[in-house]
Amino acid sequence: MSDSIKLLQLYPVPVMHWRFFAQQVGVDEGVVRGLCEKGHLPVIHFGRHRFINLARLTADCMVEVAD
Repeated sequence: MSDSIKLLQLYPVPVMHWRFFAQQVGVDEGVVRGLCEKGHLPVIHFGRHRFINLARLTADCMVEVAD
């Protein structure tokens, strides 16, 4: 049985625009927008622009894995 595993490597930056994040993760922009609005993704606002806080998201994932 040979199942291929697709690995995703995001850019090593602390923040990423939410639309670009949606493209990189491979989900619809509406899904990411909803996750941001519900507080499931950490967000930083610069003026009227919304960015995903990748540094905090990574830290939260590391804590969750350690538990």
